[in-house]
Formats: sequence, C-alpha cells, structure tokens
Amino acid sequence: MTASLRTVVAGLEHYHVTGWAETLGLFPDRIEVVGRFDPDSTRADRDRPAFVDPHLPESFPAWFQQVPFYADLDRMLRDTRPDLAMVTLPNRIAPDAIVALTQAGCHVITDKPGALDAAGAGRAVDAARANGVKLAVAFTRRYGRPWQQVASEIARGRLGHILSSEAIFVTSSIPVRDPANPIFDREAMGGGILHWLGIHDIDLIQWLSGESIISVQAMAATMSASAVNVEDTISIQFRLSGGAVGTMHFAYALPRPGGAGSFALRGTDAAVTIDAAGTTEWIGPGSIANPLQSEQLTSDVVRLPGYGSAGAAIVSDMLDAIARDRGPLDPGENARDALRVVDAAYESARTGRAVDIDPENNLR
Repeated sequence: MTASLRTVVAGLEHYHVTGWAETLGLFPDRIEVVGRFDPDSTRADRDRPAFVDPHLPESFPAWFQQVPFYADLDRMLRDTRPDLAMVTLPNRIAPDAIVALTQAGCHVITDKPGALDAAGAGRAVDAARANGVKLAVAFTRRYGRPWQQVASEIARGRLGHILSSEAIFVTSSIPVRDPANPIFDREAMGGGILHWLGIHDIDLIQWLSGESIISVQAMAATMSASAVNVEDTISIQFRLSGGAVGTMHFAYALPRPGGAGSFALRGTDAAVTIDAAGTTEWIGPGSIANPLQSEQLTSDVVRLPGYGSAGAAIVSDMLDAIARDRGPLDPGENARDALRVVDAAYESARTGRAVDIDPENNLR
C-alpha cells in the first residue's frame, strides 16, 4: 500500500480554508496532515477564519485544530518534511510561500489563483518546474462533469470553428458578503469580481476553446456604496487567437446569497451553453432542410463534505499525479495564463484602451 503523504496547510484566514481542511480529511489512508501555518500567530487557537464562504463548513474540523501550528514557514518545513501542501494564503504572499514549499521538494495545490498577477503566478510555476514538483491550481469547474463532457465533445469537433463566446456571472453584492471580507482588499488579493470569480470563466474560455485570449477592452466600476478599493462590476470584450470575438460580464450585484450565470461557445456546426448549475444545452446543426435540433443535459452531482465533489476531485487528481508521476489536470500554468488576461483587462479599464497580449503573453 502506498504510504500516506505528509501534508501541510499554509494559510488559515482564507474564505475557503475550512472546506479544504475538511476535504483533506476525506483521505485518511492517503493524507496525514502534519502542520498548519499562518504568519499571524494569533490564529493558532481560532476554530474558524473571520469570513467563510456560506457554502462551506463554518469552522475547522476538530481533528484539524489539534494539528501542530507554525507561524514560521521555514520551521514548519524543517519539522514536518511535507510531501504535499494546500496553500490558502492571500494572493500577495502566496507565490513566496509556494516557492519555499517547492524548494523543500513539496508538491502544491493552491486555491485559485494563488498570486496577485501573472508575474507572481509565473514565479510559482517556474519554481515548481525547477524543483521537480507538481503545482495544481483549484479552478474547480475544470473538475466538474458537465464542463469535462463539453470539453470532450469540443475535442472531437462538435462545435466546428468557433465564432463567438460569452460568459456572465452575477452574485451576491458587497453588502451581502460584508465589505470587511478580505476578498475586497486589493493589496492582499489583487482585484475584485474579475480576480476572484471572473477568472473561472477566463480559464474556461481558453480551456474549452483551445485558443488564447489575445486582446481585451474592459470597463470596470465600483457601484457599491461600501468603502472597498476593488471593482464590483466589470464588462470585457475580447478576441480569441482564432479570430472569434466574445464578451464577459461579472458583478457583485444580487441582494441575496448565491449567484447565477452562464457560459457559451458558438461554432460553425453547433453552439453550447452551460449554466452555473451545470445544465448543458447543445444546439445544432440546423438548416431549412434539417430543422434546428436542441439537446439538454443535466449531470448528477455527488454531494461530499468540505469543498464538495470538485474539491475532492482536485485532491484525488493530485494524489494520482504524484503516484503516477504525471502532470495534474489543472497545472499552475493555467492560473498564470488566466491572470495574463486579468492583468490586461485591468490595464484596459484603467486606460480606456484595448490591450493586446502578444505571443509571449506580455501586455502591449
């Protein structure tokens, strides 16, 4: 039987960390959590972060609170000799921690995106490569059955040549989420709705289309009366490397918890739309002689504790990647590539001009 991996959690004040801690506990024969790290020593005895995603557990599991705590990352690495780390630190300091972990020979899963910008994500990617370890980023939708089924259909040519794309996601407002939530701190996290949630759809567009976003034109606003320094609304026009154009719109704008949205790709042979719940609709092919056909698919979701089925799939995939010495399904390069688009969109919103991303993925 394969020995369990010595695992640490780096960051105890993250919106998702309670879910990740409980998910790690779903693998008792494969994971042994041997250390908890946070740069703030006052968090050693706290049973929860100040703010928790309402879809996740309110507090840490009782067993997790008994795991040795460290306020010094280097000391934790010396004492625990970890094989795997879950990084749930603010994006400002996550890359430095990932570099240190990889230099210690530790594989890493990081909550998305794990950096303020593409440069920080690139440092993490380079460090993982240089030290021969695996780095995965938790873009949860890549692990969802509806999106994986669509990816398979697109890969076999069902869409044809892509013509257009759009993504919309609107979720609970800043007052509902509480303006004091650290996700609204630009210095710690990097940005607002685009950086925190819109990045999922940026990643989906590039993954499912198989094309890069090469140009963006963005408008952003902070419409909430709350005193926050990030955008709560952003709309983006973009062009894919194959020539198709698309739009994205994201907003903290609903006066209730939860969100709603959809993602679409349209091609010469068919079109596909996936809503936020994972319901998929394929349309086409159609003509006067062959009337339009529509196919709607739903997927059963296995309900699991902690970060849910997607979180368990992310951890399971990393365990298998380590055992088989293969790359993870969602490597750190994906966060770097999505952040290049985020960086370009923020530059466009600031200047009022379109921003191109060249073949070396630098803004110009």
